[in-house]
Formats: sequence, structure tokens, C-alpha cells
Amino acid sequence: MQVYRVYQHPVQGYAALVSGFNWSAAIFSMLWTMANNLWGPSFILLLGYGFCLTGVIVGMQMNLTLLALTFLAIAVFLPIWSGMSAMTWQEQKLAKQGYRLVHKVRAQSAQGAIQTTQRKASPKHASTKTGRTTAR
Repeated sequence: MQVYRVYQHPVQGYAALVSGFNWSAAIFSMLWTMANNLWGPSFILLLGYGFCLTGVIVGMQMNLTLLALTFLAIAVFLPIWSGMSAMTWQEQKLAKQGYRLVHKVRAQSAQGAIQTTQRKASPKHASTKTGRTTAR
């Protein structure tokens, strides 16, 4: 079971994000950010990869192996950074769209996390006189 963060939007309903490292974001870094409409991180990754490629080429042409290896190491770090930051990027996107965090839950799937959150959010006993929800 994984830990999910469940968000709620007043109109669009619920969304669930799995916590932790995102392997698909690490493997496909820039393609993943573009597919998820994360244009800021996409642009940063584009600049990072371009910078690293330029550094490796210049380092090799100038016969500066250490410089080329340094830029290569940075290029290897970029996908790892993407996998570690993916959840934060998605949370920021949801916050901009008006979602708010309502629950953290362990579940088998995102849909299971949303269903658990909906069950916990539904009132067990509503008082008709005061308009407040009370649980027994």
C-alpha cells in the first residue's frame, strides 16, 4: 500500500497524488513534465540538459576531461531531481487550480484513496436543528 495525498476542488471534485519518488518522472523527466503541463520545470530541464550538453561538448573539444565529466554528472542528476520533485510540482499545480489538501491515506490505488476520503468526509449523523454535523 502506498500513501496518497487527496485534494478536493469545490467544483472538479477529488484528485489523489501518490507520495514519494516518481519513477516515471525520473525516467522520462522532460517528457513527463510536458505531458503533465508543468511548463516551468520543463523549461528548467530544457535549459539544464542544453547547458550540460554544451559543457560536455566544449570539455571534450578542449580536451578537459574533468570538465566534461562534471557536466555529465550534472546531466545524470537532472532525472533524479525530477523524480524527487515531481510530487511537489504536481501539488503546486493543483493548488493553483484551487484544490486543497483534505486527507493523507494509505490505499492500493488513487481511486481507493479518493473513496476512503469520501467515506470519511460523509457525515454519519447530521443534526437538523443546528445545521452542524455530529458523529457518534
